[in-house]
Amino acid sequence: MSSYSIKDLERISNMKAHTIRMWEQRYGLLEPDRSDTNIRSYNDDDVKKLLNVCTLLDRGMKISKIGQLSKSEMAIEIEKVVQDSFQGDMHVEAIINQALVGITAFNVALFDELFANAVKRFGLKKTYTKILYPLLVRTGLMWVKGDLLPSQEHFLSNLIRQKLFAAIDALPLAENSDQKWILFLNEEEDHEIGLLFAYYMIKQLGKEVIYLGARVPFRDLSTVISGCKPTHAYSFFVRNHFDNQIETLLVDLKAEFPQLNVCVSGGSEKTKKIAAKKGVTLIETIENLTDILNATNA
Repeated sequence: MSSYSIKDLERISNMKAHTIRMWEQRYGLLEPDRSDTNIRSYNDDDVKKLLNVCTLLDRGMKISKIGQLSKSEMAIEIEKVVQDSFQGDMHVEAIINQALVGITAFNVALFDELFANAVKRFGLKKTYTKILYPLLVRTGLMWVKGDLLPSQEHFLSNLIRQKLFAAIDALPLAENSDQKWILFLNEEEDHEIGLLFAYYMIKQLGKEVIYLGARVPFRDLSTVISGCKPTHAYSFFVRNHFDNQIETLLVDLKAEFPQLNVCVSGGSEKTKKIAAKKGVTLIETIENLTDILNATNA
């Protein structure tokens, strides 16, 4: 079982440490272990309970009432919040918090249930933009700060990858498409979830897609483009790359394939300026991508 400091809980929950301490003293919400020097340490169950408390607070329940709930009563209230969340766009944070509970406990069944209900209510596009993407951002930050185990972050990423691949496989192949897209990540990039969602969107709108995935050497990319003659090549920049490496990739693509519509997402502000300077299309929103896909002979 993991061990967390009060500062860890502060980062994970976005709740101030002094507030958490006050809840402990006044309501007994958490019962941390203490070292010989009176330093608090918390476990996974404490993290889950704190996230549940934050969920109920966001729903409008007073902390004094939350403090009186038993474990079973809190579980009932959380379930109400999650169910209510599917009645509209409100309380998406509740779903994200519940997903975080599932991630910290490696609870596949809980994540599957939340995902299935969200897609049923919102559709995959809105589930991705309103729930999965914010969840990825939150867990990514938590992982960078050491608030999540690498295995927990990888657990979430792989679950989402599985869901996206399943959704992509369920779509029909394109027929007589006026666009052919090659999707790839460069040789230093591993984070393919954004690219996978783009794969889903492009295929859903009836365009042909060749998905190369992560860490594609430029030589291999060049060979595929020469052989397949796509209309578009699309990549994401998630990691902090050296801007000169990105510039080299974009310059080489535009030089070798001047008729190719090169598209990118992500990257620093400098990356975006480089893209604009080199005649590369910057896709910053799903709507940007949709506009390109809906344009005839774009």
